[in-house]
Parts: sequence; C-alpha cells; structure tokens
Amino acid sequence: MPTTGPHAGPSTIMEETVPRRSNSTVRNRRKETRRTLGEIACAECRRLKIKCDRLVPCTTCVKRGCAPLCPNETIPPGEGARYVNSAEDHLRRRMAKLEERMHSLEDALAIIQTTQSIQPHPLLVKPFKSEDKTITTTRDEVADLADSLGTLYVAEQSDGDHRFYGPTGGSESLLFEAKEHVPPPLQWQTNGHDRSLQDEIPQEIMLFYESFPVTHPTIPPEPVQTLIESFLPPKPRASALCETFLEHLMWMTQIVSRQHVIAELMPAVYRQPRGGIRGYGPHDLGLLLMVFAIGALLDLTLPPYNVEARRYYLLGRAALALQPAMTKHSLVTAKALHLMSIYNGMSGEEKNLEHTYILLTLSCQIALRIGLHMDPSFWGINGRQAYERRAYFWNLLAGDLWQSMVTGRPPVIRPPFIRCDIPTQHDEEIYQQGEVPLGFGVWSFHFVRECAIPVFHAVLSAKPPSYERVMELDSQIREFEIPKSDSSHDPQRTATAMRIFVRRHFHELILMYLHRGFFAQAITDCPENPLKSTYSRSFLAAYRAACVVLESTVEQFAAQPLLCTRIWRIWSFSFSASVSGFSHDDVLLITTTVPAQVIIGAVVTQCPGIQLDPCPLEQFERACRLFQDASTSSSRAARALVSGVSVLSPLALTGPACSLSNAREIGAVKDNIQGRGTVYRDNRCQSQARRKR
Repeated sequence: MPTTGPHAGPSTIMEETVPRRSNSTVRNRRKETRRTLGEIACAECRRLKIKCDRLVPCTTCVKRGCAPLCPNETIPPGEGARYVNSAEDHLRRRMAKLEERMHSLEDALAIIQTTQSIQPHPLLVKPFKSEDKTITTTRDEVADLADSLGTLYVAEQSDGDHRFYGPTGGSESLLFEAKEHVPPPLQWQTNGHDRSLQDEIPQEIMLFYESFPVTHPTIPPEPVQTLIESFLPPKPRASALCETFLEHLMWMTQIVSRQHVIAELMPAVYRQPRGGIRGYGPHDLGLLLMVFAIGALLDLTLPPYNVEARRYYLLGRAALALQPAMTKHSLVTAKALHLMSIYNGMSGEEKNLEHTYILLTLSCQIALRIGLHMDPSFWGINGRQAYERRAYFWNLLAGDLWQSMVTGRPPVIRPPFIRCDIPTQHDEEIYQQGEVPLGFGVWSFHFVRECAIPVFHAVLSAKPPSYERVMELDSQIREFEIPKSDSSHDPQRTATAMRIFVRRHFHELILMYLHRGFFAQAITDCPENPLKSTYSRSFLAAYRAACVVLESTVEQFAAQPLLCTRIWRIWSFSFSASVSGFSHDDVLLITTTVPAQVIIGAVVTQCPGIQLDPCPLEQFERACRLFQDASTSSSRAARALVSGVSVLSPLALTGPACSLSNAREIGAVKDNIQGRGTVYRDNRCQSQARRKR
C-alpha cells in the first residue's frame, strides 16, 4: 500500500507533485489561450483589478504604454512600474540633450582641426553608426515578410488585354477568373437589351454613344441633343426615378443633392421654352439621364438589369459626348462620370467593372483639373455652393480610396496636394435639411483624413508596413468613434436602414484590409495554429472583422434582399471577408501572388484544427448560403458563389493542415451548398455552442 501519512517517502511525494504541476501548466496555457482569444481579461488588468475590454492589446495597456506585454504578461512590481510613459518621455529628453551635446563637440572638433591640418579629423570622416542597426534590420526583414506584388493577367488572345490587381485586389482577381465559369442560369446578359435599343434609338444618338468620351467629328450636336430630349420620360416618372435614386443610393455616397436634382435640374430641363435658348448644357442633361438610369436600376418594382435603365444610360452617355469631356468640363462633368462609374458597377456585366475603374479615375482627374481639391473659400465661393463642393470632394476622395483598396491600384488623388477643408457640422445640419439621411457625413470625412488615408497608404505602398505600424493604425482606427444613427429619421425608411447597416461594420471593414498581409503570414508560419504565430493579433483581428462584416450583411440581406442584391460593393466586401484567395498549389504564395484577403475561407481550408468562436466552418457555410440566396438576382453574388465552392475542391485540402476529418467536413458543406446532402456538424462547433449556452 502507498504510504499516506506524515512519514511518506520521497517517491510518493514526487508521484503526487508531478500531476499537480502538470495540471497547473495546462491551466496556465488554457488561460493564455483564452486571453489571446479575448475571452477573459488580460494578465495586467487582472493584476491591477481594473476593467479590461478584452482587445489584444487592450485599451488600458495601450494607454499605460505596456501594449507589448498584453495579454499574457505583466509589468514587474515596483513603485516605478506604473509610470512607463513618464520614463519613456524622460529618456527621450535625455537622448535629445545628448545628441545636441554630441553635435556641439563635433563642431568644436572640426574648428580645432582646421587650425592644424587641411584634412578633416578621422572621427569626422567616418559616419556614426547606431548600435541599433541589427534591430532595424530585423524589423525590416519582418516587414518584408508581408510583401505582395499582386497579380498580372495577360490575355492569350491577340488583342493583348492586360489587367493588374494589386496586393489588396485578391477578391477582384478571383471574381475575374470566375466570370467564365458562371452557369448559364446565373449569367446576366444585356446584349439583348442593346440589340433592341439599337432598333429603337436613332443612329445619330448611337454614334455619339460609341464616340464617348470625344464628340463625333461630323455630326452637329444641337439636333442630336433635341433627339435625346425626345426620349425623356414623362415628368411623373422622372420624379419617381429621382426619388428612387436618392432614397436607394445616396445613403452610400452623396454625389448630387435633392436640391440640385429636384429643385434645379428637373425644372431647367422640363420647362425649357420650345425653340429658345437652353438654360443648361449637354453635361447637365447627361447627369440627369444618369440619375434616371440608376433610379431605374434600383427600382425594386422592376427586374434587375432592366432595359429601361439601359436606355437612359445609352442616352446619358451620348449626351455627355455632345460636349468633349476631355477639354470642356465642369463640376457637373465630374459628377456625371462618377454616376456612370456607379452604374457600370451595378450593371451586371463583369466587363463593365473595368469601366467603373476608368470612369471614376477620369472623374478624379477632372476634379483636380477644375481645382476641386482646393478650398472654395480661396475663390470667394461660400454658402451652399461651398458646402456642396467640399462635401463632394471628400466623397469623391473616399470613393477613389476604396476603389484603390478593392483593386490594389494606386489612388488618383494624393493627400499632400489636398487643400480642401472638411465641411463643418453646422453647415451639414443647415444644408442637409430635407435631404436623404446620410450614411456617411462630416464624421466620415474626418475618418478618411485621420484613418483611411494612412491605412491605404501603408497597405498599397511599394514597401510594406512594419508590424508595429500596423498595430498603431489598428489602435487609431478603434479609437475613432463613429456616431450612432439618431432617431430623427423614420427607422422603417430604406435610407435610414441602410445608413445603420454601413455604420455597423465600418471599423471592421477597414481593419480587415489592414491586417490581411500579416493574417496570411500567421497562417504561413503556423498553419496548424496561427495563434502561436508572432502575428496572432492580426490573425484574430482579421477573422473577427470578417465575421462582423458577414453577420451584418446577412442581417441586412434578410431585411432588404432586393436592394442589397443590386449594390455590388456589398458583395465585393462580403466575398473578401468570406472566400479564400489562397493558391491551391502552395500556401506560401498567399503573400506574393494572390493576397490574403479572405478570411473565413482561409481559416477553414488551411487551419482545420483551430478552435475559434464563432466556428469558421459554420461561418463559411453561412457565407455560401448567403451568396446562394443572392445569386438568383445578383450577378456578382453568382460569381462569388462559383469561386467559393471551387475553394472547397480537393486541391484546397493538400496543404500542411490537411486531414481526413477536415475533408469530410468541408465536403459535406460543399454538398450541402449544392443541395445534395445534409451538413456534418463539427464537434468543435458543437462544443463552442455549448460553452456559449
């Protein structure tokens, strides 16, 4: 029998102690994992007995200057431990004094040397080398790990079509590849519309349509403008299209105001005296027709990609060609091109997405040429006109930045040359009376200047950012407060509902793009458990942001299914959050060929054994279900669904994290998406669900 009394032998003590130590180690590791996942407070907040927001690093540790220790380490005890920031400031001041003293001694040495020799002193010839060179080099090497070149497509045909998608354009490149594999029931063809419209619209108008953006060299524009005006809808229908346009689109970006369209442009066009001089130009007419086109495209009583929208688009583009946009342009020209860009994005044809990029780029170039980047007060412009110029410039800048982020291409408008002030909150309250509720307003312009511009500059620059810089930007984004939607607008109103939707996941959307590079590197370093990687914080931040974007989109699609399927950006962002963009051949290619913009799908295919909340496999299936439901009326969702299912091919299971159980789970999800079986529920998902209950 084992001895259990006070005279127990050493061997017995060892047998009882080892399991205790082992259990203690397991408990500590379990706590560290939970802290990393944000389930419990960090070690430093627990030591101080203060509230922790469970971010990594948490806000308290960031403010106290001990972010590198969060979440599993603590500051050593002592009276000076809580004054980390003060100590850093003291050291910086002392370093500045020592540097100033060093320069003074160098100057004195140089003066003395001139009295003895014409040669400089040996100590002044060799430049000073810092001892921190090794540290700097290491940081540079770490930053280079996330370097990404993007993707260049070269067409095999003789036309030599080339297309480039930068480091953040992975989802667009996948959708571009998927366009040829969309099943026939999911293809949206508008060629039939074009053929019927060509028979309906006079040839003179079609010639100007085809000559855009330059005018036709032989046909006079005046008679053609009269022909175009003969195709204008009746005034009641025109008013309805304008209201639909404002209600269903201006929550996203305010390009034209109700005051401009309803109170100024409509009366000018519909009340013109016959045979008299027009009080508007061809580009004003083109702008109004683009409003009609998008209004018809977003008319939920009409089918998607309807012929009425296509008709107004053809007429509007022809009207813009009546006056050369390259040489004779104004603010109206820039706005009309901006609306053309949006129409092409929602037109249902994948080839038009490149038109979206080109037209928005041209709009930005014209905005710079007319001096929109300069504040209107320089030219004596004030009041409503000054407010609308400022508001449109910052909306255009935001559109340019997001387009650059989605495609991975450099933006047109560069921050160093911007001298346009942000509108004041007072001006917004005055001039937005009677307008559609804004999804983005003055607060979003401040966000663009303080957060979006630094983030986009970091992730799109030729030299990738350091991990320290990425975490600084992360804290900066999280600290920016987005105002909640007030109750002054009807919550049942479409514009109000969409306004709440875009604000709900605005932080997470930009965080997803910020962390995509180091998210990929974390999976490359530790495919079995990226939480053990140096970049685990980016892995968690990107995954959580993707889940929030997906959750928000699912809820909004349930509330506004018809409208959501017609806004193509919603599906681009959701696809980036959901579907893996990894190369099937080699996981290491995620940082060089196809960027890691995918988040949930990447975790499913590359890290099957990881335990996360919410469960990645369930989230991925939910995303595929979302795209499947939307694919019946959205061409972009249909292409995304094709890419998403292709990720679940056997090739996606050949990486280092491949397992038979993972193949079974993912294969079951694939069959369930295609309607051929029931979903095999992962035990990990069930255990997490039980813990939440």
